[in-house]
Amino acid sequence: MDADAPTKEHNKWKILELRALVLVSLFLQVVLVAVGSRRKYTKKKWVAAIIWLSYLSADSVGTLALGVLSHAKGDSKNLYTITALWAPFLLMHLGGPDTITAYAMADNELWLRHFLGLLVQASVAVYVFYRSFTRAHLNFLWMLIFVAGVVKYGERSWVLFSSSKDRYRGSLVSQPDPGPNYPKFMDEKVSKEKEGYRVSLGKAVDQIFSSSPIYPDEAGADETFLLNKAYSFFGTFKKLFADLILTFQDRKISVDFFKRLEWKDAFSIVEIELGLVFDLFYTKSSFLFSPAGVALRIFSCSSTVVALVTFHVIREKVYPQTEVIITYILLVGAVFLELYAVLTLFVSDRMKILLARDCMFLSLLQYLGIVPGRKRWANSMGQYNVLNHCLKYMPKRPEARWYPKKLHPVVETLDEWQVNLTQFLEKYLFGTNKPVPDCLKKRVFDELKERSKDGDKKKLKSYWEDKVLIDKEMECFNENDEVEFDQSLLVWHMATDICSHHTTVGTTELREKVEICKLLSEYMVHLLIMYPFMLPGGIGQIRSQDTCAEAVEFMKYEEVLSREKVFTMLSKVDVEFKPSEVKGDRSKSLFFDAQRLANALSKIEDDIRWENITQVWLDILTFAAVQCRWSDHAEKLSQGGELLTHVWLLMAHFGMTDQFQIAQGYIRAKLELN
Repeated sequence: MDADAPTKEHNKWKILELRALVLVSLFLQVVLVAVGSRRKYTKKKWVAAIIWLSYLSADSVGTLALGVLSHAKGDSKNLYTITALWAPFLLMHLGGPDTITAYAMADNELWLRHFLGLLVQASVAVYVFYRSFTRAHLNFLWMLIFVAGVVKYGERSWVLFSSSKDRYRGSLVSQPDPGPNYPKFMDEKVSKEKEGYRVSLGKAVDQIFSSSPIYPDEAGADETFLLNKAYSFFGTFKKLFADLILTFQDRKISVDFFKRLEWKDAFSIVEIELGLVFDLFYTKSSFLFSPAGVALRIFSCSSTVVALVTFHVIREKVYPQTEVIITYILLVGAVFLELYAVLTLFVSDRMKILLARDCMFLSLLQYLGIVPGRKRWANSMGQYNVLNHCLKYMPKRPEARWYPKKLHPVVETLDEWQVNLTQFLEKYLFGTNKPVPDCLKKRVFDELKERSKDGDKKKLKSYWEDKVLIDKEMECFNENDEVEFDQSLLVWHMATDICSHHTTVGTTELREKVEICKLLSEYMVHLLIMYPFMLPGGIGQIRSQDTCAEAVEFMKYEEVLSREKVFTMLSKVDVEFKPSEVKGDRSKSLFFDAQRLANALSKIEDDIRWENITQVWLDILTFAAVQCRWSDHAEKLSQGGELLTHVWLLMAHFGMTDQFQIAQGYIRAKLELN
């Protein structure tokens, strides 16, 4: 009797553990299906943290629950029979929701691991079924849910496989084209020569274009028109996300169309396209809209509903009440997840494109937050100001410390740890973001539209071709040194900050220029500090650290510090000699180089100066956009999106990318007989 007590106690805890794991697994699925797609249009760190924890935990919890279930030993056969019904539900959970199949691009490359997981976990579920098999009705109900679970898990493995780099690229590569029959052509030439003709080679150029694009009327374009055009261009420009070349005809059609658009419509089309790319790499959307996907989704939805109704009809009182309640929760949860997935599909851009409709009921669900809203990206840009960062993390002055001098080293170490921790939290949890203003989008669009008029000259009106601005920038550096991208970015960032402080904003036009410059300046430095992989390679982080160190050294003896005080102090510094000539180049600081550039710019009239600075930042933005790899652009789509990515795709639509095959058309030779 006493010997059996530990065993019963152990089985009791095993049952409690199994109940908890199953309910937690369902809870994680609810979180993922509700929040998974929202990461497309938000940069809130807490949302990203919840999705990250839920995504990583879901598979582990589901796998662990199946393992516990395979070793469970109930006090009765009825208990084990009903708990065995939970195994196929866990397979459905491991299949994941439709709104998130991959958290990052790297997850798509792990499709084989997920496929092996499907085989293993399905085998475990079958083993559980074998152990619990009786003539009970629940065992037959188990088979129905098991098939639905395998379908869900198989869908995920297939979508990951389809979105992997090799598979995705292979699906976009056109069929082999051997071209005209060259030996036959030459045989015809020889034959004509034998007949006495003088044969020469002529050329007939056939330019094969797609159907002429339809342009919006003068009143503007409605959402249906924009959705259809975005989907049409998506079929072509998704090749950019596989490093494939577009044709000369693709370029011409796109440029001709976008030249006739308003800036709002152009950015809307780009937003829709990037939303479709997000669905392609991170959700089951591309598969679910296929005939096979529709058929399997109808089967899985009907299976869960039939299972719920059948369980309610055939349930028997012999089963433990707690397990019956949990089974009801799993069934209702499965039905809810399937219905929510269907609602999400119906409000997606892909469904609107197919049906060309906008249902008021679904719009109400979006307004109430029951299903994801219409936002397609975060429409915000991160901000990072070097001077503000230095002021925020200035070390305490030695005179202000009340503790004994012997404790200074210990306290300084603790202060350093505190600063590092605060900076870490600021970077990953409390970053600053500002909305992208319409004036900035309009200026970017107008700039690209103007550049596209000059063919392939992508630097039309560029500051890189402005000798005055180049000379002013080069006054900060050694003549023999090549100015690197991050070097130019940082010095213009701080010079813009200094110039904005000393500028009295008068007209609305000047105010917009100053706003655009400050936003782009702090946005590009934000990318340099937080996401350097999106920018051309360099030592930007080292330069920013050295610049901050020199700024702290310059300000540390002041009792009261503010931005105004720092700018006043800087204006009094004599910067006649280049800093690199005075202190060498061991330190990569650009603190006083920026002051030299600001002094040179201050000699220009306000309107002209800020127009030039605006041009500088537009050039830096567009240059960085085309230098960033497609995979990095795609990676950021799952984190709210980046303005840099939207500019990159907009530039591609204007023909400003190296991924176009410049050709005269499809050339077909012919023989000319004389």
